[in-house]
This record gives sequence, structure tokens and C-alpha cells, in this order.
Amino acid sequence: MQTKTPKIRFEQTKLLSWFERDRIHLNLVDKETEQETIFELWDDDARQAFEDGFLDNRNLHFSLFEYAQDLGFIK
Repeated sequence: MQTKTPKIRFEQTKLLSWFERDRIHLNLVDKETEQETIFELWDDDARQAFEDGFLDNRNLHFSLFEYAQDLGFIK
């Protein structure tokens, strides 16, 4: 069974995030509902993406969107 990768534009997304001591949560959601998760990273996976240069603090929303595309979660 093959699932289709949704076609989502950057403008349709919103970044919800929180950082607390040793915890990180990055959540790319549908901008209208803010409920539907499109892509998310937690703790070690988020830290690794920062260390590997996939995520940029200056433009976190866009870099997370591009990272999700590179991984095939969205088109």
C-alpha cells in the first residue's frame, strides 16, 4: 500500500515550537486549523537536524518546511 504525499505550499503552514531546558518540539501545522500536524520533530531528532545544518535558527519555519520536503513528507 502506498500513501500519497500531500501537496502543501509553504503559505499553508505555520510553525508551532517550544524549547524547554533539554526538550525541543518543532511542529509544522496547517495554518487554518493549527490542529493538523504536517511534520514534527522532537528532542534528539530536532537537535540532530540543527547540528547537521538542515535547520536554520534565522528562518526556522522555512528550513523546517524544506526539511520535511527533503524527507518526502510533503511535496
